[in-house]
Amino acid sequence: MAAAATPPADFDSPWKDALSFYFEGFLQLLAPWLHQQIDWRHPPVFLDKELQALRRGGNNGRRYVDKLVRVHSKSRKLLYLLIHIEIQGGVISAVSLAEFSERMYEYSYRIRDNFLKRIIGKTGARQPIAIHSLGVLTESAASDTHLVYSEGSAASTSVHFRFPVVHLANWLACWSQLERQAASNPFALVVMAQLSAQKTRGQGMQRLASKTQITRLMYRYQYTEQDVVQVLRLIDWMMALPEELDADFEQAVAQMEQENSVAYVTSIERRSEARGEARGEARGEARGIEKGESGLLLRLLTHRFGPLPASLQQRIQTATPAQLETWSLNLLDAATLDEVFGD
Repeated sequence: MAAAATPPADFDSPWKDALSFYFEGFLQLLAPWLHQQIDWRHPPVFLDKELQALRRGGNNGRRYVDKLVRVHSKSRKLLYLLIHIEIQGGVISAVSLAEFSERMYEYSYRIRDNFLKRIIGKTGARQPIAIHSLGVLTESAASDTHLVYSEGSAASTSVHFRFPVVHLANWLACWSQLERQAASNPFALVVMAQLSAQKTRGQGMQRLASKTQITRLMYRYQYTEQDVVQVLRLIDWMMALPEELDADFEQAVAQMEQENSVAYVTSIERRSEARGEARGEARGEARGIEKGESGLLLRLLTHRFGPLPASLQQRIQTATPAQLETWSLNLLDAATLDEVFGD
């Protein structure tokens, strides 16, 4: 019998949700130096619409996630955090790193020039604001703590932009530390799911075993029902299994719940909720898209924006159910195609 192959993983959507739900845990694990500067009594404010307005053109099929977040520092000043996560697979080449650094510089400049300069304090003067850029490379295991974008020369006009970067694949060598962190920080399981998904591409049985082990940690650490459902939904997105192995994983989860005398996700309805297949019914013209009906989404987009490019039609027809659901919800308030398919 041939080994079960794994389906294409959807990383964009779970990373977006993970940052929204577990932003403090994200910084605590991956950027503790930054986490310590923030006054967490004030909840972070996500400025997705402001960041979307600064984008130019489409994403050209690249896979990355951006977040612009406003927080309060312990010194009572506002901080703006630009988080940029590269989730594009494959080897990180020198060219890719250079493009990544340039993109970080461009985003930082646009935010400062087009958004932050307009913020005025109570006295009418420009409010002092700090902006921190943080890059995350999911498949890189390099040792650099910072990357640099530079242009020009010392003899003329020049730019030198230096920013911290997290090479996520380095955590593969610190797996036991991730397991310990997961006891109090659910985001550690998100990182484990990302790394395991990358490591088990095309290996269905190995992914099933890894996914089961990661899920078991939630019950060992006695996560709340809310965290169990939320984290399991993220893990399911990241570590998609071949259809023939889904039942084995569901059986494993049911056994875990029986062993721990809980009933969070054992029924079909609750498992669907954990997978993100029932995140709420879209309103109006997007109703029904949550089931992955790419044909309906194509008709709605054509009705709203006119004939679609062939490349975009192909993207919709080959999308995962989670991607279709995200785009369908975006469609409710989008004024342009970029807003539908933006991060």
